[in-house]
Amino acid sequence: MTNRSISHPRLHALIGDVMHEVPAAIARELECALQEQGLPSQSSTFLSCLNAIRHADGEDGQPCRGIALGASLHASLSRSLSALGVVLDLLHAAERVRVGGGSDQQLGDFHTDGLIVAARQLVREASHCLAGGAASLA
Repeated sequence: MTNRSISHPRLHALIGDVMHEVPAAIARELECALQEQGLPSQSSTFLSCLNAIRHADGEDGQPCRGIALGASLHASLSRSLSALGVVLDLLHAAERVRVGGGSDQQLGDFHTDGLIVAARQLVREASHCLAGGAASLA
């Protein structure tokens, strides 16, 4: 069995280890197409960082370690993440309307900015919950 990362470097640079799930014949065709488009065979720094994040590295680049959350922190984290999902759904819908809808249907700057601020606050709260769980382990 060959190392497909070596035989299909451009595909690997583009999609990472997911390329191992692509059937060999399709991987070969994609590699040829990517080579014709001039895609580099090495991952960019951005794609390398993105790939590391997908493998559960923390913001400092080190692997995340598991933490135990108490019931109240778990509940708060769960609520924050649920609310963040709703805010992102609203922002996604607003963006679709901005691109494809009429100007009278678009969400205004005030409300868009408000949703972004809300998302940031929810992320802060979720981070606070995680920091509280990590502090209880120390």
